[in-house]
Amino acid sequence: MESTKKNSKLSICGTNIHPGEEVNLAMPLPERYSCSPLFMPIKVIHGKKKGPILVVYSGLKGTELNGLEIANRLVVNINASELSGTIIAIPVMNVFGLTHYPVTLPTGEDLTKCFPGDEKGSYGERIAKIVTEEIFKKADYCIELQTGGMNHNILPQVYCNSDYKRDRQLAKLFRTPVITNIPNKTNKLRQTTDELHIPLLVYQAGEAMRFDENVIELGVDGVRNMMRALDMLVKEPVQEITPIFSRDEDWIVAHKGGILKTDVSLGQIIEVGERIGTITDPFGADVSEYIKAKQKGIVVGLNTAPLIHEGLPIFKLASFLDYDKAETVIEEWDKKQPDSYIG
Repeated sequence: MESTKKNSKLSICGTNIHPGEEVNLAMPLPERYSCSPLFMPIKVIHGKKKGPILVVYSGLKGTELNGLEIANRLVVNINASELSGTIIAIPVMNVFGLTHYPVTLPTGEDLTKCFPGDEKGSYGERIAKIVTEEIFKKADYCIELQTGGMNHNILPQVYCNSDYKRDRQLAKLFRTPVITNIPNKTNKLRQTTDELHIPLLVYQAGEAMRFDENVIELGVDGVRNMMRALDMLVKEPVQEITPIFSRDEDWIVAHKGGILKTDVSLGQIIEVGERIGTITDPFGADVSEYIKAKQKGIVVGLNTAPLIHEGLPIFKLASFLDYDKAETVIEEWDKKQPDSYIG
């Protein structure tokens, strides 16, 4: 039901945002040795009508270009006068990582491991402290936008803590074919949102440092569909498919280095013992070796680089209770996409 109550004033980093305002903020980040300042751009649409505060963020590593674009496009064509609640969009949370690629932070640490932060801690912990106090503690819901790693293409999916019914229900609205459980104990950022009682969904698709229009549009539509379900936007949420829950996911790593030739595609079911790729010597001095699946699963991640090192993740397989149903769901979803994922 659409809210009729007027929204209240919102304060972020000392800036007061009144109901009906749309603002762009520049959150000051910790100083570096050069004394040249860095700022975290934040876009806020503060609806006139009362409703949830939704935080959408990306760029924890600085390489998630699809997530950056989703966050930027999300706030286009949303009018504060028609919005119930508030959107806080952060296209790049790790500005240092974006501007200093491939270095993630001055200390080389992972920003997700820095939460909930420490105002007297490392560079990353100071950023995490600001985000926790100024953003997360004001949020009712959070969506994290991720991509795969460098040269790792991921089938669009949503991760959530399936121990919580509310998280499972929200994840279904995102219109991805696969939903995978992630326990919060493995990630300090997710532990932080969990302790603050904030439902967190993670949308992951595509690969780092590359734009994928289909992935971007799917992400924007998924967030807006969730907003409709939360009565932040008018219209009923669109439920085009019924996603299937994955029990687990795991990467197969390369047992040797060389040239990788893949025999499978995203969304494909793999049987135990099936050949899924070949590793050859780039100089032709060694015998080619086949990569065979040690478990049954559906391919949800692929290494797209032809040259690989020993121990590098190359295939990501998801397991399901009902593989026939999973295959049907993914195939039906794939037919609705502008560009097919399944070869």
